[in-house]
Amino acid sequence: MTNAKAKTIQLLLYDGTLNGIINIADSAWNPGEMYASPRENVSELISLDKYGVYLLLSSNRVYVGQAQDLKRRIKQHLTGKAWWERVVLLTTQDDSFTRTDIDYLESVLISKAEKAQSLESDNKSKGNNPKIDKFRKVTLDQYLEEALFLMELIGITVFGDSKRRTSVRRKKPTITISSSTGKKEDNNSAAFISKSTKRAKNGAEDHKCELPDKNLGPCAFAKTAFQNLISSGYVFTDDQMSNFTSTDGSRQYTKRNLPLFWVLNDGESKVSLEANVKKRYWKDEYVCGNYRFLMYSQWYDDPKRGATKDNFIEWYNSL
Repeated sequence: MTNAKAKTIQLLLYDGTLNGIINIADSAWNPGEMYASPRENVSELISLDKYGVYLLLSSNRVYVGQAQDLKRRIKQHLTGKAWWERVVLLTTQDDSFTRTDIDYLESVLISKAEKAQSLESDNKSKGNNPKIDKFRKVTLDQYLEEALFLMELIGITVFGDSKRRTSVRRKKPTITISSSTGKKEDNNSAAFISKSTKRAKNGAEDHKCELPDKNLGPCAFAKTAFQNLISSGYVFTDDQMSNFTSTDGSRQYTKRNLPLFWVLNDGESKVSLEANVKKRYWKDEYVCGNYRFLMYSQWYDDPKRGATKDNFIEWYNSL
């Protein structure tokens, strides 16, 4: 058993959900500061005319860059790069990074992404050659270790190998979530990662969250439940992936001749799919082992229209 220390993590949710802009604070990361935002909300980011490192992300790719004015630089990428869906900004509360600091952080993250085979092909530069002394290097390595942990906590795993993605082996932190209105919720809230049950499969611990509020509409309910499941670190077994990527293994849940998980081949994205397939799956891409896939999106209240919330719950309870 390790001598891990407890920590408190606070998440400020600007629209009250995990799908909007998030600001993360960590008692073990002073003065570190992180923002995460979906592409469509980038213009709403607060002014960040600071030194920092940014990450443009899809489910399995990352572009690493640096900027003196993070908000301005990210807006430039809205027209320059079409593939990314989410951005993460790494900076400090007191704007204490120097140019040498962000040179170093950028180069380390590029190296990690290359090793994980997730680096975006546009990221041809290895970053600037960081000239940093050994004392500052220790401080920045500690900053980066905590940043990677926080990213993993909100479901960003592009810097880890498959073994690391299987399970988070750290002591579970205390998490406080704040919406932009100041409302706070603790770990037991269904808005984030609920109290989980654990099971052992293939030698790894998978974390299955409790289901969200059943008053949500069927599509919002299913999407929230699935995203919470992925964010919590749940990993599908090979047998599950085989079932849910097949029509036969999915028909009882989808009520159609369509799989729950639509597998994307190498070089394929949702935009390249046929229209009748594209409209039946959410745009987010997910990765499990060698699979890159989309999740089925057609959930209804009326069973005459197709798959229902109860069908989704039946599938979820089968995991």
